[in-house]
Amino acid sequence: MQQPTTWVAALIGDMVASRQAPHRLDLQRRVGTVLEEVGRVVGGNPSFTIGDEFQGRFPTLSDAVEASLQLHLRTLGLIRLRIGIGWGELLGEDPERTPFAQDGPCWWRARDAIEAVDRSTRGRAPGLRTAVRTETGLDPLLNGYLLLRDTTLGEFDDVDARIALGLINGLKQAELAGEIGLNKSSVSRRANAHGILALVEARSIGVPPLPAVS
Repeated sequence: MQQPTTWVAALIGDMVASRQAPHRLDLQRRVGTVLEEVGRVVGGNPSFTIGDEFQGRFPTLSDAVEASLQLHLRTLGLIRLRIGIGWGELLGEDPERTPFAQDGPCWWRARDAIEAVDRSTRGRAPGLRTAVRTETGLDPLLNGYLLLRDTTLGEFDDVDARIALGLINGLKQAELAGEIGLNKSSVSRRANAHGILALVEARSIGVPPLPAVS
């Protein structure tokens, strides 16, 4: 009997220029902790595979895009990440060897996407940190959004990232002020002037369900 087709969003990421880090093993441990945190919050079980590459698998593209945002925010000031997301069919899964022994268009497209990020950062779009490949008409719109989102993230400092994560987690600006050690007006000013509120609002729009593509 033919097995039912599974469509997923695959995520492949790596740490940019990690070989130049003075304490590379400590860096990998810290990023590994971030991967575990994002796995608890978003799902997808993102984890290291070989070297500084990590992978995760999500049931929807919205989940994968959300995971990419959380990963970038939680590692801001620590290391720059490069992430590719692919939507498509999952083939050849061996549950006992996750994330290895998986294959299919979802992974091929994720690999194409992360290679596109690498090319863009060395070319016309240096602010890009994330790309998507779905082989649907949504790709130009999704990647345009990601370019704007990632360029905004590139202007954030650690405090901006903490404010963004707090708002995503449903905290009020007054609560954030107490946690961060700023007054409420400073938090409000940053949230508006630095594009934090716009980023959080754009995130809430989500990605429409995608069709199955071959």
